[in-house]
Amino acid sequence: MLLFTKEQQAFILANRREFNERQTKLANLMGSTAMMIGNAAPIPKDVWGVWDREGIEIQREVLSVFNDLSASVSQPMPIGKLVHYFQTISDSGEANVSLDGRSKARTDQQVYAYHGTPLPIIDSTFSYGWRQVAAAQTEGFSLDGAGRMNAGYHVSKKLESIVLDGDSQIVVNGQALYGLRNHPKRETRATTNTLNGATGAQWMADVNATIDLVHANNYRVPVTLYVNWGDWKYAQRTDYSTAYPNKTIAQRILETGDIASVVPASDVTASQIIAVVKNRRVVQVLNGMPMTTRAQFRANPEDDYNFVTMAAAALEIKFDADDRCGLAVSTHA
Repeated sequence: MLLFTKEQQAFILANRREFNERQTKLANLMGSTAMMIGNAAPIPKDVWGVWDREGIEIQREVLSVFNDLSASVSQPMPIGKLVHYFQTISDSGEANVSLDGRSKARTDQQVYAYHGTPLPIIDSTFSYGWRQVAAAQTEGFSLDGAGRMNAGYHVSKKLESIVLDGDSQIVVNGQALYGLRNHPKRETRATTNTLNGATGAQWMADVNATIDLVHANNYRVPVTLYVNWGDWKYAQRTDYSTAYPNKTIAQRILETGDIASVVPASDVTASQIIAVVKNRRVVQVLNGMPMTTRAQFRANPEDDYNFVTMAAAALEIKFDADDRCGLAVSTHA
């Protein structure tokens, strides 16, 4: 999953400290007694810690593709930046070889182009009534977690969805937000088999054909495969063939030198294979803000305690001036 930069940590800590200071001032201004202090209660540090741990647990369960990419190809971004651009450059000129170092190579001007990826903010809110907070103070500040867990779940699901399918509603200056399964520069093919039930040879044929699409674009390096969780479970439990009774389909697939890793994911469609060259030439997870919870403003002691669970992230998928991309998707027809 995404890691916080020092600037992002400072932003969240400042929000939480400012909220707690404001609650203390509010209680003092209202002349609160012990009975009324719950109307303007700071959130203890340990409580924030519990909420953060809950968010991490949810992300580990929900974010399979997003977490795998974030672990190796994340790029910190200022939260205020709406679009991140990458550059493509046409091939121009030539290499010159000489003994005197006087270049005689052609000096044609390269053609540059810029391509943008919007960076959206995903959020979901939850709240507690002031009386809930007042009552929770008498019980170790134990607030029911259903609302905040639900907010974390929805934000996590949307992060995974954005990595896979982008979001058609997010367009900035004509730059759209795409994912692995709908990027216009991806290579595509139809799988010939239902993988949950296919033979080892059929699995191998579809995997190899998907990887070959990436290799044909001059990305001749091992790829990461994202497959459906149920399909991979079948592959792990099924023998490759009667000739290899002690070797599963999954073991045989992983033996090929073309695969760096296989990541099973619930949100990958059944019988779908996504092959990605997992390096910054091809993909980057733009990290404006990892998933976190912020407190919102309260003006009166009787106001609800409102919180927002938010994240700012997107997948940037790169390609070259010839529209070649290190991404291929096979989907069952």
